[in-house]
Amino acid sequence: ASMDSAKDLFFSWWNGGEKPAKKTATSTLKAQPDAHKADLAQNHTSATDSHGKPTVQALPEKKKKKTAAERVLEFEVELTKKVINVDAIRSLCWQGIPDKPGLRALLWKVCIAPQFASTCRFIAPRPLKRFCQILLGYLPRHRDEWEGSLAKSRKLFAEFIQELVIDPRKAASAEADHPLSLDRDSSWNAYFKDNELQAEIDKDVKRTFPHLHFFRGETERHPEALREILFIWAKLNPGVRYVQGMNEILGPIYYLFATDPDESFREHCEADAFFCFTNVMSEIMNNFIKTLDKSDLGIVGKMREMTTILMQKDPQLARNLEDKNLNPQFYSFRWITLMLSQEFELPDVLRLWDSLFSDAKRFQFLLYFCCAMLVAVRERLLSTDFAENLKLLQQYPPGDIEDTIALATRLRDDEFWECPFWEPAPVAPEPVEQPVPRSESASDTITA
Repeated sequence: ASMDSAKDLFFSWWNGGEKPAKKTATSTLKAQPDAHKADLAQNHTSATDSHGKPTVQALPEKKKKKTAAERVLEFEVELTKKVINVDAIRSLCWQGIPDKPGLRALLWKVCIAPQFASTCRFIAPRPLKRFCQILLGYLPRHRDEWEGSLAKSRKLFAEFIQELVIDPRKAASAEADHPLSLDRDSSWNAYFKDNELQAEIDKDVKRTFPHLHFFRGETERHPEALREILFIWAKLNPGVRYVQGMNEILGPIYYLFATDPDESFREHCEADAFFCFTNVMSEIMNNFIKTLDKSDLGIVGKMREMTTILMQKDPQLARNLEDKNLNPQFYSFRWITLMLSQEFELPDVLRLWDSLFSDAKRFQFLLYFCCAMLVAVRERLLSTDFAENLKLLQQYPPGDIEDTIALATRLRDDEFWECPFWEPAPVAPEPVEQPVPRSESASDTITA
Protein backbone atom coordinates (compact mmCIF):
# COMPACT_ATOMS: atom_id res chain seq x y z
CA ALA A 1 0.00 0.00 0.00
CA SER A 2 1.15 3.54 -0.65
CA MET A 3 2.11 5.84 2.23
CA ASP A 4 -1.07 7.95 1.75
CA SER A 5 -3.42 4.97 1.75
CA ALA A 6 -1.68 3.44 4.77
CA LYS A 7 -1.90 6.78 6.57
CA ASP A 8 -5.62 7.00 5.83
CA LEU A 9 -6.04 3.44 7.04
CA PHE A 10 -4.77 4.11 10.52
CA PHE A 11 -5.92 7.72 10.94
CA SER A 12 -9.37 6.72 12.16
CA TRP A 13 -9.11 6.51 15.89
CA TRP A 14 -11.81 5.62 18.35
CA ASN A 15 -12.72 8.51 20.62
CA GLY A 16 -15.03 7.26 23.36
CA GLY A 17 -16.03 4.13 25.22
CA GLU A 18 -17.99 2.78 28.12
CA LYS A 19 -16.59 3.72 31.50
CA PRO A 20 -15.66 0.77 33.74
CA ALA A 21 -18.44 -0.03 36.18
CA LYS A 22 -16.18 -1.49 38.82
CA LYS A 23 -16.27 0.25 42.20
CA THR A 24 -13.15 1.91 43.54
CA ALA A 25 -11.07 -0.42 45.65
CA THR A 26 -8.13 1.75 46.63
CA SER A 27 -8.01 2.82 50.25
CA THR A 28 -7.82 6.50 49.41
CA LEU A 29 -10.77 6.66 47.02
CA LYS A 30 -14.12 7.15 48.77
CA ALA A 31 -17.63 7.20 47.37
CA GLN A 32 -18.69 10.77 46.74
CA PRO A 33 -22.26 10.88 45.36
CA ASP A 34 -22.27 14.67 45.04
CA ALA A 35 -19.22 14.58 42.81
CA HIS A 36 -21.16 12.60 40.21
CA LYS A 37 -24.17 14.96 40.23
CA ALA A 38 -23.18 16.59 36.96
CA ASP A 39 -22.70 13.22 35.27
CA LEU A 40 -26.10 12.00 36.45
CA ALA A 41 -27.84 15.19 35.32
CA GLN A 42 -26.43 14.82 31.83
CA ASN A 43 -27.82 11.29 31.53
CA HIS A 44 -31.35 12.22 32.70
CA THR A 45 -34.01 13.01 30.12
CA SER A 46 -35.72 16.36 30.38
CA ALA A 47 -39.49 16.79 30.51
CA THR A 48 -42.05 19.34 31.73
CA ASP A 49 -44.88 19.05 34.24
CA SER A 50 -48.44 20.44 33.95
CA HIS A 51 -47.20 23.92 34.85
CA GLY A 52 -44.52 23.86 32.14
CA LYS A 53 -41.67 23.54 34.63
CA PRO A 54 -38.79 21.21 33.74
CA THR A 55 -38.67 17.89 35.53
CA VAL A 56 -36.10 15.10 35.61
CA GLN A 57 -37.12 11.58 34.73
CA ALA A 58 -35.54 8.44 36.10
CA LEU A 59 -32.29 7.15 34.67
CA PRO A 60 -32.49 4.15 32.35
CA GLU A 61 -31.34 0.86 33.85
CA LYS A 62 -27.60 0.33 33.87
CA LYS A 63 -26.27 -2.08 31.29
CA LYS A 64 -25.31 -5.46 32.59
CA LYS A 65 -21.57 -6.06 32.58
CA LYS A 66 -20.53 -8.52 29.90
CA THR A 67 -18.79 -11.75 30.83
CA ALA A 68 -15.28 -12.59 29.67
CA ALA A 69 -16.67 -15.17 27.23
CA GLU A 70 -19.03 -12.59 25.72
CA ARG A 71 -16.21 -10.09 25.28
CA VAL A 72 -13.96 -12.72 23.66
CA LEU A 73 -16.78 -13.47 21.22
CA GLU A 74 -17.02 -9.78 20.32
CA PHE A 75 -13.31 -9.72 19.44
CA GLU A 76 -13.55 -12.94 17.44
CA VAL A 77 -16.47 -11.58 15.43
CA GLU A 78 -14.44 -8.49 14.47
CA LEU A 79 -11.32 -10.50 13.66
CA THR A 80 -13.12 -12.92 11.36
CA LYS A 81 -14.21 -10.14 9.02
CA LYS A 82 -12.39 -9.93 5.71
CA VAL A 83 -11.77 -6.22 6.27
CA ILE A 84 -10.85 -5.35 9.86
CA ASN A 85 -12.75 -2.42 11.37
CA VAL A 86 -9.85 -0.79 13.23
CA ASP A 87 -12.14 1.67 15.03
CA ALA A 88 -14.27 -1.16 16.41
CA ILE A 89 -11.19 -3.10 17.48
CA ARG A 90 -9.78 -0.10 19.31
CA SER A 91 -13.13 0.52 20.98
CA LEU A 92 -13.10 -3.00 22.37
CA CYS A 93 -9.42 -2.88 23.34
CA TRP A 94 -9.96 0.30 25.35
CA GLN A 95 -11.99 -1.66 27.90
CA GLY A 96 -9.21 -4.22 28.24
CA ILE A 97 -8.40 -7.32 26.22
CA PRO A 98 -9.62 -10.59 27.77
CA ASP A 99 -6.96 -13.06 28.90
CA LYS A 100 -7.43 -15.49 26.05
CA PRO A 101 -4.03 -16.92 24.94
CA GLY A 102 -2.76 -15.15 21.84
CA LEU A 103 -5.60 -12.61 21.60
CA ARG A 104 -3.72 -9.61 23.02
CA ALA A 105 -0.62 -10.35 20.91
CA LEU A 106 -2.69 -10.34 17.73
CA LEU A 107 -4.65 -7.21 18.63
CA TRP A 108 -1.56 -5.22 19.53
CA LYS A 109 -0.25 -5.92 16.02
CA VAL A 110 -3.41 -4.23 14.73
CA CYS A 111 -3.51 -1.33 17.22
CA ILE A 112 0.16 -0.36 17.37
CA ALA A 113 0.77 1.97 14.47
CA PRO A 114 2.28 5.46 14.29
CA GLN A 115 -0.24 8.29 14.43
CA PHE A 116 1.54 10.38 11.83
CA ALA A 117 3.17 9.15 8.67
CA SER A 118 5.77 11.92 8.83
CA THR A 119 7.40 10.26 11.85
CA CYS A 120 8.73 7.52 9.58
CA ARG A 121 11.23 9.85 7.97
CA PHE A 122 13.23 9.83 11.22
CA ILE A 123 13.31 6.05 11.55
CA ALA A 124 15.66 4.54 8.99
CA PRO A 125 17.55 6.80 6.61
CA ARG A 126 18.91 4.07 4.32
CA PRO A 127 16.04 1.64 3.69
CA LEU A 128 13.49 4.41 4.17
CA LYS A 129 11.01 3.63 1.40
CA ARG A 130 10.59 -0.07 2.16
CA PHE A 131 10.74 0.51 5.90
CA CYS A 132 7.89 3.05 5.93
CA GLN A 133 5.56 0.72 4.06
CA ILE A 134 5.88 -1.73 6.94
CA LEU A 135 5.70 0.78 9.80
CA LEU A 136 2.48 2.49 8.77
CA GLY A 137 0.49 -0.60 9.79
CA TYR A 138 2.08 -3.86 10.85
CA LEU A 139 -1.07 -5.85 10.03
CA PRO A 140 -3.14 -4.44 7.15
CA ARG A 141 -6.92 -4.18 7.35
CA HIS A 142 -7.48 -6.91 4.76
CA ARG A 143 -6.96 -10.31 6.32
CA ASP A 144 -6.01 -11.76 2.94
CA GLU A 145 -2.90 -9.57 3.00
CA TRP A 146 -1.68 -10.65 6.46
CA GLU A 147 0.41 -13.60 5.32
CA GLY A 148 2.23 -11.69 2.61
CA SER A 149 2.76 -8.61 4.80
CA LEU A 150 4.19 -10.65 7.66
CA ALA A 151 6.50 -12.57 5.34
CA LYS A 152 7.79 -9.34 3.81
CA SER A 153 8.47 -7.66 7.17
CA ARG A 154 10.19 -10.72 8.62
CA LYS A 155 12.39 -10.97 5.57
CA LEU A 156 13.25 -7.30 5.93
CA PHE A 157 14.27 -7.81 9.57
CA ALA A 158 16.58 -10.66 8.51
CA GLU A 159 18.15 -8.32 5.95
CA PHE A 160 18.71 -5.70 8.66
CA ILE A 161 20.59 -8.24 10.76
CA GLN A 162 22.68 -9.38 7.82
CA GLU A 163 23.57 -5.83 6.85
CA LEU A 164 24.04 -4.17 10.25
CA VAL A 165 25.69 -6.89 12.35
CA ILE A 166 29.29 -6.54 11.23
CA ASP A 167 31.79 -9.39 11.30
CA PRO A 168 35.10 -8.10 9.93
CA ARG A 169 36.40 -11.66 9.54
CA LYS A 170 33.77 -12.29 6.87
CA ALA A 171 34.11 -8.92 5.16
CA ALA A 172 35.18 -8.81 1.52
CA SER A 173 38.16 -6.61 2.46
CA ALA A 174 39.21 -8.78 5.40
CA GLU A 175 42.66 -9.46 3.96
CA ALA A 176 43.45 -5.79 3.39
CA ASP A 177 41.88 -4.64 6.67
CA HIS A 178 43.61 -4.81 10.05
CA PRO A 179 42.23 -4.75 13.64
CA LEU A 180 44.52 -1.84 14.54
CA SER A 181 43.60 0.23 11.50
CA LEU A 182 42.60 3.83 12.20
CA ASP A 183 40.82 4.19 8.89
CA ARG A 184 37.25 5.48 9.39
CA ASP A 185 35.99 3.03 6.77
CA SER A 186 37.68 0.08 8.43
CA SER A 187 35.27 -2.74 9.22
CA TRP A 188 37.26 -3.45 12.39
CA ASN A 189 36.79 0.13 13.56
CA ALA A 190 33.02 -0.19 13.09
CA TYR A 191 33.10 -3.60 14.78
CA PHE A 192 34.71 -2.21 17.95
CA LYS A 193 32.22 0.67 18.12
CA ASP A 194 29.37 -1.81 17.79
CA ASN A 195 30.83 -3.83 20.65
CA GLU A 196 30.70 -0.74 22.89
CA LEU A 197 27.04 -0.19 21.95
CA GLN A 198 26.19 -3.83 22.59
CA ALA A 199 27.88 -3.72 25.98
CA GLU A 200 25.79 -0.68 26.93
CA ILE A 201 22.61 -2.44 25.83
CA ASP A 202 23.55 -5.65 27.60
CA LYS A 203 23.80 -3.91 31.00
CA ASP A 204 20.18 -2.76 30.75
CA VAL A 205 18.87 -6.00 29.27
CA LYS A 206 20.08 -7.82 32.39
CA ARG A 207 17.91 -5.45 34.46
CA THR A 208 14.74 -5.95 32.39
CA PHE A 209 12.02 -7.41 34.64
CA PRO A 210 14.61 -9.20 36.80
CA HIS A 211 11.89 -10.83 38.93
CA LEU A 212 10.42 -12.72 35.94
CA HIS A 213 11.84 -16.17 35.23
CA PHE A 214 10.99 -15.64 31.56
CA PHE A 215 13.87 -13.16 31.20
CA ARG A 216 16.16 -14.88 33.72
CA GLY A 217 15.69 -18.49 32.62
CA GLU A 218 18.40 -20.98 31.78
CA THR A 219 18.16 -20.21 28.06
CA GLU A 220 19.78 -17.05 26.68
CA ARG A 221 17.31 -16.85 23.81
CA HIS A 222 15.10 -14.07 25.19
CA PRO A 223 17.84 -11.74 26.52
CA GLU A 224 19.73 -12.23 23.27
CA ALA A 225 16.61 -11.31 21.28
CA LEU A 226 16.19 -8.10 23.31
CA ARG A 227 19.83 -7.18 22.71
CA GLU A 228 19.53 -7.79 18.97
CA ILE A 229 16.29 -5.77 18.58
CA LEU A 230 17.68 -2.79 20.52
CA PHE A 231 20.99 -2.97 18.63
CA ILE A 232 19.31 -3.00 15.19
CA TRP A 233 17.04 -0.11 16.20
CA ALA A 234 20.02 1.92 17.45
CA LYS A 235 21.93 1.31 14.21
CA LEU A 236 18.93 2.41 12.12
CA ASN A 237 18.56 5.56 14.24
CA PRO A 238 22.12 6.94 14.59
CA GLY A 239 20.81 10.35 15.65
CA VAL A 240 19.19 8.85 18.74
CA ARG A 241 21.03 5.53 19.23
CA TYR A 242 20.25 3.53 22.33
CA VAL A 243 19.20 5.30 25.55
CA GLN A 244 18.71 3.68 28.92
CA GLY A 245 15.06 2.79 29.45
CA MET A 246 14.25 1.67 25.90
CA ASN A 247 14.61 -1.91 27.14
CA GLU A 248 11.64 -1.32 29.48
CA ILE A 249 9.47 -0.31 26.51
CA LEU A 250 10.52 -3.36 24.49
CA GLY A 251 10.19 -5.87 27.35
CA PRO A 252 6.36 -6.14 27.56
CA ILE A 253 5.98 -6.19 23.77
CA TYR A 254 8.53 -8.97 23.30
CA TYR A 255 7.16 -10.97 26.23
CA LEU A 256 3.67 -10.88 24.75
CA PHE A 257 4.81 -12.06 21.31
CA ALA A 258 7.25 -14.67 22.62
CA THR A 259 4.52 -16.34 24.71
CA ASP A 260 2.00 -16.49 21.86
CA PRO A 261 0.48 -20.02 21.73
CA ASP A 262 0.50 -19.85 17.92
CA GLU A 263 3.80 -21.43 16.87
CA SER A 264 3.86 -19.57 13.56
CA PHE A 265 3.81 -16.23 15.42
CA ARG A 266 6.06 -17.31 18.27
CA GLU A 267 8.73 -18.44 15.80
CA HIS A 268 9.01 -14.90 14.44
CA CYS A 269 8.42 -13.03 17.71
CA GLU A 270 11.72 -11.15 17.40
CA ALA A 271 10.89 -9.60 14.02
CA ASP A 272 7.29 -8.81 15.03
CA ALA A 273 8.42 -7.22 18.30
CA PHE A 274 11.01 -5.14 16.46
CA PHE A 275 8.47 -3.50 14.15
CA CYS A 276 5.88 -2.90 16.86
CA PHE A 277 8.58 -1.48 19.15
CA THR A 278 9.64 0.82 16.30
CA ASN A 279 6.05 2.01 15.88
CA VAL A 280 5.83 2.94 19.57
CA MET A 281 9.24 4.62 19.55
CA SER A 282 8.26 6.75 16.56
CA GLU A 283 5.82 8.54 18.90
CA ILE A 284 7.82 8.70 22.14
CA MET A 285 11.31 9.06 20.69
CA ASN A 286 11.55 12.73 21.72
CA ASN A 287 11.43 11.69 25.38
CA PHE A 288 14.81 10.01 24.91
CA ILE A 289 16.56 12.80 22.99
CA LYS A 290 18.68 14.80 25.42
CA THR A 291 18.87 17.92 23.27
CA LEU A 292 15.06 18.19 23.42
CA ASP A 293 14.80 17.72 27.19
CA LYS A 294 14.07 21.36 28.01
CA SER A 295 11.84 22.05 25.02
CA ASP A 296 8.09 21.57 24.74
CA LEU A 297 8.76 18.53 22.54
CA GLY A 298 10.90 16.76 25.14
CA ILE A 299 10.29 15.10 28.48
CA VAL A 300 10.33 18.38 30.44
CA GLY A 301 7.51 19.67 28.26
CA LYS A 302 5.51 16.49 28.99
CA MET A 303 6.04 16.91 32.75
CA ARG A 304 5.01 20.56 32.52
CA GLU A 305 1.85 19.53 30.68
CA MET A 306 1.06 16.94 33.36
CA THR A 307 1.48 19.59 36.08
CA THR A 308 -0.90 21.91 34.21
CA ILE A 309 -3.54 19.17 34.05
CA LEU A 310 -3.18 18.49 37.77
CA MET A 311 -3.52 22.20 38.57
CA GLN A 312 -6.76 22.31 36.58
CA LYS A 313 -8.24 19.17 38.10
CA ASP A 314 -6.98 19.34 41.70
CA PRO A 315 -5.42 22.75 42.45
CA GLN A 316 -5.15 22.07 46.18
CA LEU A 317 -2.97 19.00 45.64
CA ALA A 318 -0.93 20.70 42.91
CA ARG A 319 -0.15 23.69 45.16
CA ASN A 320 0.66 21.41 48.08
CA LEU A 321 3.27 19.53 46.04
CA GLU A 322 4.63 22.84 44.76
CA ASP A 323 4.92 24.27 48.28
CA LYS A 324 6.90 21.20 49.33
CA ASN A 325 9.24 21.70 46.34
CA LEU A 326 8.38 18.20 45.12
CA ASN A 327 9.58 18.61 41.55
CA PRO A 328 7.68 16.39 39.05
CA GLN A 329 11.06 15.30 37.72
CA PHE A 330 11.60 13.32 40.93
CA TYR A 331 8.83 10.87 40.05
CA SER A 332 7.05 11.57 36.75
CA PHE A 333 10.21 11.52 34.62
CA ARG A 334 10.31 7.73 34.95
CA TRP A 335 6.52 7.41 34.78
CA ILE A 336 6.24 9.15 31.42
CA THR A 337 9.47 8.01 29.79
CA LEU A 338 8.93 4.31 30.54
CA MET A 339 5.14 4.42 30.13
CA LEU A 340 4.75 3.24 33.75
CA SER A 341 6.31 -0.14 32.94
CA GLN A 342 8.27 -0.08 36.22
CA GLU A 343 5.48 1.15 38.47
CA PHE A 344 3.14 -1.84 38.16
CA GLU A 345 3.32 -5.61 37.78
CA LEU A 346 3.51 -6.86 34.20
CA PRO A 347 -0.18 -7.96 33.95
CA ASP A 348 -1.24 -4.44 35.00
CA VAL A 349 1.19 -2.89 32.52
CA LEU A 350 -0.30 -4.97 29.71
CA ARG A 351 -3.83 -3.91 30.75
CA LEU A 352 -2.85 -0.23 30.85
CA TRP A 353 -1.17 -0.46 27.47
CA ASP A 354 -4.37 -1.97 26.02
CA SER A 355 -6.01 1.41 26.64
CA LEU A 356 -2.97 3.47 25.62
CA PHE A 357 -2.54 1.76 22.26
CA SER A 358 -6.25 1.98 21.45
CA ASP A 359 -6.74 5.64 22.39
CA ALA A 360 -6.84 8.37 19.78
CA LYS A 361 -4.48 10.54 21.85
CA ARG A 362 -2.67 7.67 23.48
CA PHE A 363 0.15 9.54 25.17
CA GLN A 364 -2.10 12.42 26.18
CA PHE A 365 -4.10 9.85 28.13
CA LEU A 366 -0.84 8.73 29.75
CA LEU A 367 -0.53 12.19 31.34
CA TYR A 368 -4.09 11.99 32.68
CA PHE A 369 -3.32 8.55 34.08
CA CYS A 370 -0.28 9.98 35.90
CA CYS A 371 -2.51 12.69 37.39
CA ALA A 372 -5.01 10.00 38.42
CA MET A 373 -2.20 8.22 40.27
CA LEU A 374 -1.57 11.40 42.25
CA VAL A 375 -5.26 12.01 42.98
CA ALA A 376 -5.69 8.39 44.12
CA VAL A 377 -3.16 8.90 46.94
CA ARG A 378 -3.87 12.59 47.57
CA GLU A 379 -4.83 12.15 51.24
CA ARG A 380 -1.46 10.58 52.02
CA LEU A 381 0.33 13.24 49.99
CA LEU A 382 -1.44 16.11 51.76
CA SER A 383 -0.88 14.67 55.26
CA THR A 384 2.84 13.81 54.99
CA ASP A 385 6.06 15.71 54.38
CA PHE A 386 8.43 15.89 51.42
CA ALA A 387 10.39 12.75 52.29
CA GLU A 388 7.27 10.60 52.72
CA ASN A 389 5.75 12.02 49.53
CA LEU A 390 8.86 11.20 47.53
CA LYS A 391 9.04 7.67 48.89
CA LEU A 392 5.36 7.10 48.14
CA LEU A 393 5.58 8.27 44.52
CA GLN A 394 8.86 6.52 43.74
CA GLN A 395 7.49 3.26 45.19
CA TYR A 396 3.87 3.58 44.16
CA PRO A 397 1.55 1.34 46.21
CA PRO A 398 -0.29 -1.51 44.45
CA GLY A 399 -3.97 -1.11 43.68
CA ASP A 400 -6.67 -1.93 41.17
CA ILE A 401 -5.49 -0.78 37.74
CA GLU A 402 -9.10 -0.62 36.51
CA ASP A 403 -9.96 1.96 39.18
CA THR A 404 -7.08 4.20 38.16
CA ILE A 405 -7.96 3.90 34.47
CA ALA A 406 -11.57 4.84 35.31
CA LEU A 407 -10.40 7.87 37.31
CA ALA A 408 -8.03 8.95 34.51
CA THR A 409 -10.87 8.64 31.99
CA ARG A 410 -13.08 10.88 34.10
CA LEU A 411 -10.33 13.44 34.52
CA ARG A 412 -9.93 13.54 30.75
CA ASP A 413 -13.57 13.48 29.66
CA ASP A 414 -15.26 15.73 32.23
CA GLU A 415 -14.47 19.25 31.12
CA PHE A 416 -15.76 20.87 34.34
CA TRP A 417 -14.67 18.04 36.62
CA GLU A 418 -14.02 18.99 40.24
CA CYS A 419 -12.00 16.78 42.54
CA PRO A 420 -14.51 15.08 44.90
CA PHE A 421 -12.02 15.45 47.75
CA TRP A 422 -11.29 19.13 47.28
CA GLU A 423 -13.34 21.77 48.99
CA PRO A 424 -12.58 25.33 47.87
CA ALA A 425 -11.49 27.72 50.57
CA PRO A 426 -14.34 29.92 51.84
CA VAL A 427 -14.40 33.31 50.21
CA ALA A 428 -14.17 36.15 52.71
CA PRO A 429 -17.08 38.62 52.39
CA GLU A 430 -16.24 41.97 50.95
CA PRO A 431 -15.91 44.64 53.64
CA VAL A 432 -18.89 46.97 53.83
CA GLU A 433 -17.95 50.62 53.92
CA GLN A 434 -19.20 52.11 57.19
CA PRO A 435 -20.21 55.83 57.40
CA VAL A 436 -17.63 57.94 59.15
CA PRO A 437 -19.11 59.43 62.39
CA ARG A 438 -19.07 63.23 62.60
CA SER A 439 -16.77 64.57 65.26
CA GLU A 440 -17.84 67.30 67.62
CA SER A 441 -15.03 69.53 66.51
CA ALA A 442 -16.16 69.32 62.91
CA SER A 443 -19.73 70.09 63.90
CA ASP A 444 -18.64 73.12 65.87
CA THR A 445 -16.58 74.34 62.92
CA ILE A 446 -19.53 74.08 60.54
CA THR A 447 -21.80 75.87 63.04
CA ALA A 448 -19.31 78.63 63.52
